[in-house]
Amino acid sequence: MLLTFLASALLVASSNAAPALPRRNVTTASERLGLTWLGANSTLPKILVLFTGGTISGGSIYGALDDTQYGQLSITGEDIIARNPYLLNNTQLAVSNWTTEDDGSTGTNDALVMNMTRFAYDALCSEDSDIVGAVYTHGTNSLEETAFLMDSLVNCGKPIVAVGSMRPWTHLSFDGDANFFDGVMLAASPEARNRGLMVAFNARIIPGYWVTKLHSTNPNAFGPTATGDLGLFVNSLPVFYNTPSQPLFKYYFNLSLVSSHPSYPALPKVDILYAAREFDGKLVLDAQANGAVGVVIAGTGNGGIPTGQDEIAEALETGLQVVVGTRSPFGPSSPSQVPTYAKSGLVHVIQARIMLQLAIASGMGMNQTIGLFEGGFRKAIGQPWTPGT
Repeated sequence: MLLTFLASALLVASSNAAPALPRRNVTTASERLGLTWLGANSTLPKILVLFTGGTISGGSIYGALDDTQYGQLSITGEDIIARNPYLLNNTQLAVSNWTTEDDGSTGTNDALVMNMTRFAYDALCSEDSDIVGAVYTHGTNSLEETAFLMDSLVNCGKPIVAVGSMRPWTHLSFDGDANFFDGVMLAASPEARNRGLMVAFNARIIPGYWVTKLHSTNPNAFGPTATGDLGLFVNSLPVFYNTPSQPLFKYYFNLSLVSSHPSYPALPKVDILYAAREFDGKLVLDAQANGAVGVVIAGTGNGGIPTGQDEIAEALETGLQVVVGTRSPFGPSSPSQVPTYAKSGLVHVIQARIMLQLAIASGMGMNQTIGLFEGGFRKAIGQPWTPGT
């Protein structure tokens, strides 16, 4: 009887107690970040898909020939993956969405791009990372801006590949499927390590540091402003021309330093001005009055500014940082003998804007920014300069 009573008491006590759940340690970045991997083969390389939309996810209600008035229809990152059954034969894919109705898109929002960059850094570069590489989809109008930004901040050797398309998915010759597949295969390739950010577009492998959009509608829209392609795709597999290398003058910014700057939770405001004959220097002052802390001028020829030097000098005295590049698609903006502002060297004006934003957010002053943009170039041409000389 006593044994029966004790057994009944234990049964009641156990039924009233909270069930004991097994303790499970989070051991990988995938688990910590809540990523869900698509694909049945867990031995395949994990590639993170940073989905930001763009033409690659846009469709048209105007038929299969329209490639200018699209955008009324849309598909998700998972939809893009489902379009190509070969993807999950080669990789595991997890989609992280970076386009929202509240925040807009990466084409219009610096803060969103910075948050995506922090996420990518955490996913790829943390000690618990189990992810081989990443692909980000992007609208082509500002794909190069995000490429340069991420290339300057995520530098742990793992590949990040930018992809997009020039035609909507409703078009009869949609280029997005091929570009996306190529990008995933590139990010999964061991040969892609230590090459910086790359762009997979139109069967070409283009360096993210130099890439720019050279054509407004052609599927072969992107190319480098200096050097050349890194390789190409044959049978949708990457073929590189050379061993891994990085631009000599490339500067790696500290993401934690940029992220922690109290004045710039996203990125500081930097405007681009286009110089032509009778350039109005008041535009520089206007930009400053409108909140810009830096200005990049697309100068004439080798970084010339025809007029407006007095206004630029006035703006510099009151704290504005100025970088002058060239409006030409190729070639340098060479340093002056005695600089008062920075010349961008071989960095194109669009990329120079990103570089200046990161420099200011890192706490650099005008002289430090001059050294950032011009230091390596000056050494190469035997024209050294130090502040105060």
